[in-house]
Amino acid sequence: MIFDLKVYWQRGVSTQQIPSTSDMPIKLENPFKEPPKKCILCGVSVNYKNVQLLSQFISPYTGRIFGRHITGLCGKKQKEISKSIKKAQRMGFMSVMLKDPAFIKDPNICDYKIWE
Repeated sequence: MIFDLKVYWQRGVSTQQIPSTSDMPIKLENPFKEPPKKCILCGVSVNYKNVQLLSQFISPYTGRIFGRHITGLCGKKQKEISKSIKKAQRMGFMSVMLKDPAFIKDPNICDYKIWE
């Protein structure tokens, strides 16, 4: 039921108007809202034997593991990558101090620049 009552003002007495549904604003999505950032490894299994993937997350000069602010991974995948790198280093698949020269020319997954 749609009621269109007019408001009458008298001394201290007023009646309220009930709005009709045709004048109600339509809810729209925010056009300026950025899409949520997604982890690049979510949905990908990480294995300590995949040295080429793991080498993307270590520094080519020092061998240190990049942090989350550089890799852009979620916390779960960052921890999984770190554990896999450590395991690959202990098993002898990866060097501890340097990145394997065969993987230096690979495209960067992370936001870092290699000084040449």
